[in-house]
Amino acid sequence: MLAVLGGAPLAVRLEEAHRFDHEPLDTPAGPVWDLTSLWREVLTGVGRGAAMAAELGAPLRSIGVDTWAVDWALVDPAGELLGLPHAYRDPANAPAMQRVLDRLPGGFDALYARTGIQRQPFNTLFQLERAYSAGPGRFAVPGAGFLMLPDLLHYWLCGARSVELTNASSTAMLDAQTQDWDRDLLATLGLPDGMLGPITAPGAVLGPVRGSLAAELGLPDGVRVVAPGTHDTASAVAAVPAEGGGDWAYLSSGTWSLLGVELDRPITSPEAAAVPFTNEIGVGGKVRFLRNIAGLWLIQELRRDLERDGHALDYAELAALAGEAPPLRTLVDPNTADLAAPGDSRAKLCGQAERTGQPLPETPGQFARCCLESLALSYAETLDRLESITGRRAEVLYLVGGGVNNTLLNQLTADAAHRPVRIGPSEATALGNALVQAAGLGLISDLSELRAIVARSQPVATVRPTGDRSAWDGARRRFSELIN
Repeated sequence: MLAVLGGAPLAVRLEEAHRFDHEPLDTPAGPVWDLTSLWREVLTGVGRGAAMAAELGAPLRSIGVDTWAVDWALVDPAGELLGLPHAYRDPANAPAMQRVLDRLPGGFDALYARTGIQRQPFNTLFQLERAYSAGPGRFAVPGAGFLMLPDLLHYWLCGARSVELTNASSTAMLDAQTQDWDRDLLATLGLPDGMLGPITAPGAVLGPVRGSLAAELGLPDGVRVVAPGTHDTASAVAAVPAEGGGDWAYLSSGTWSLLGVELDRPITSPEAAAVPFTNEIGVGGKVRFLRNIAGLWLIQELRRDLERDGHALDYAELAALAGEAPPLRTLVDPNTADLAAPGDSRAKLCGQAERTGQPLPETPGQFARCCLESLALSYAETLDRLESITGRRAEVLYLVGGGVNNTLLNQLTADAAHRPVRIGPSEATALGNALVQAAGLGLISDLSELRAIVARSQPVATVRPTGDRSAWDGARRRFSELIN
């Protein structure tokens, strides 16, 4: 994405430079990311963005990369990769997680009290155990460096090695209070820490684009690499168009849904661990206290499952069919481990329905409505627990990310949560990324100004509850029973 910032007062608009798909590759060692293809696509996007900026008379000033969390790579002092980075859905992470928890005195409770990160097999700490137990020699290479994936791409762009804070905070390897590497934890677990380098804040200027690369891409002189919130959710939450304070929650909706609030300090209580909530660092020093919820992965998997059986439906068609299906007929827990794994979506949904004594979905619309209503109820249940732990009521829920385009889910969410939902930008991650870069260049003063720019640059619609409240209250009770 190319972001163009200008005007008085400042406003921002996005221009799409390049969009591409990428998937992990299956290898004998497990699923890995196709980094060469990913790098080629990134360079294509940078080159096109620079050309578009020049045509607009607004030469490119900076570049910043965000990606998903938790995945990482090792590089030697010459910059060679020490193995391909594994994709976070690697099934070998689950037994590695158990080995870590078995070795740590106090198990997960102790780990959460130190790091504030929820228990997920893909957490970087567990990935590190998997990788170290499979090949410790890589970690013994003198000068080997640990980089999260966006940090690796920054390194390839400008030659500077650093690990940006918002993504580092997702690893379960940071002390939640000091926001620095918990080297004592790694020592207790018998895991290496020599590859861990300095942590930088979002907005840090890492350096100019490498000269040879700048020439190849046709970049103007002086283009710098500036770290945004490199965890995509951190960038998305930074772009929530909330102004004037007040109590609000956010829902970053995409393949995953991340629902939470901003806090000044982490909460690492047993009650928070039980939900589970996680404590990740956001832009401006805030703590993103949130829960991971399955998200539109359910609809993506349903669509793939239907397509394999010859029923090719796009997302708009699936949403339309869901809108015609009977309401609140079949509910499932969207956060179960079987639904998180790819394949056999309809069979898994029917299995949950059968085990809980509910009518089985039969049509594509019934399957889709089951997924969407279950997600909306999971959002509402998470808000209840969030308010119980923080002692604050979120009067409004801000929705950002690609999920804002699913108008049925937006309405179901407002109905289930019994509160208004404000629809923010679908490209919140790109906006937050670009505006944190602008802050790093001294063009924006703070997070409040950043959000004010988003609010006046993007329309913010409000979806209010319109459904039968008593029916939704009954559905919330049913949902609570089935998840417990």
